[in-house]
This record gives sequence, C-alpha cells and structure tokens, in this order.
Amino acid sequence: MIGGWSAAQLGFFFQNQPLEGAFSPVVAIEASAWNRSQVASGLLVHPRLVLTVAHAVLFRAGARLFAAAQVKVELGNVRAWADAVVIPSRFLAHAGFLATADLAVLRMPMEVSGPLDPPLLADSARDGEAMLWGWTLVRPRTQVSIPVTVTLGEDGCLRYPAANLPAFSGGPLLRSTGPGQPDELIGLHRAFHADTQQGEAIPFSSDDVLEAMHSLGFDV
Repeated sequence: MIGGWSAAQLGFFFQNQPLEGAFSPVVAIEASAWNRSQVASGLLVHPRLVLTVAHAVLFRAGARLFAAAQVKVELGNVRAWADAVVIPSRFLAHAGFLATADLAVLRMPMEVSGPLDPPLLADSARDGEAMLWGWTLVRPRTQVSIPVTVTLGEDGCLRYPAANLPAFSGGPLLRSTGPGQPDELIGLHRAFHADTQQGEAIPFSSDDVLEAMHSLGFDV
C-alpha cells in the first residue's frame, strides 16, 4: 500500500490526460471571501484534485471559521475555480486548532493536467533531506524550491529550518526515492515559528485524504 492506496488503484485512478497549457504540479492558490483574500500553495495529485492546507481556504471571524467563497487555482497558464472543497471532519471538530489535520482537498471543475505521475504519499520515515516547494507572495508569483532537513516533532508535525514564507502554506515537502525529480510526498507546509526560526508541516493521514475524496464522490 502507498499512503492508503494500492499501486493497482493508483494506476486505475490517475489516468494520464492531454496536457492543457503550461504544466506544474505545484500550484498557486488564492482564496477570497467578503473583501478579504489570502494566497497559498498546493499540489496537484490527480487531474481534478489539489491538496493544500485547510487554513488556506478558511477565514476566521472571532472564534468561528468560514469557508472561502471562491478558491482560484493556477498551474502555469491554466487557471480554474475549485468547484468543491473538503476538509477533514476532525480538523473542523477542533475549530481549526488540530495542526496534524490541517488539510483540504480541492476539486477542479475539469481535468487540467497530464501526463501526470502523482507523487507517492510517504509510508516510510519522513525525516531527512527534502525539497520544500511553493509560490512567492510578491506578484508576479514565482515558483520556488528550497532544500530543507526535516525532523519529526513530538506533536507529530514535521520541523525544518526555514524563513517566513506565508504564501508557501500548502506547499509540498517532496523527496526523491531514486534518480530524477522528487516523487515522494512527505507533507504540506503549514506554519513558520519565529521563536525557533523553523517551518512546520503536516504529515497528513491517508485516512483524511480518503475521507475527503469519498465526500467528493471518488471511490478509491
């Protein structure tokens, strides 16, 4: 099993699609509600699905959380509005304070990628060398990758030395299992701690991803 899916299921579910425009699996995200907006990053893992962090598509008003009215996803020159967003129920049950479940799955209105070889969800130890990917805050937004050394914290989150990269929230931590491009997904960047000068990422649960995908109508 790979992150909760067998290789056979991956081969059936992740069908390659004709490439539409310039392609990058690390996506730029902009969420908006009322007169507020916020930017983040994410990872395309299926022709219609993007992983990011939940707080990238939620807005807080007092003690309550509100979903974004619109979420725009950009992959190179491909732009689309997500038509559904699912967040793990256990994250919402803790009013957004459960860091290890800070995950959102966005559904695109059409298949926007291909040929797509999705990163594998890491089942092995997640500490060690990796690359943190994301999009800068300053427009025009630029895709950047940064080498980091990852350690697993006592709270279950991943830690690594980093600068404050607010638009990197939801950006993937990827590593290579062999020669070539990074192909294993370790986690998603979610926060920067100024007191320790460290970044924090969620080593999300496959159960959370599966819950979200089932809610979106995907049978895997």
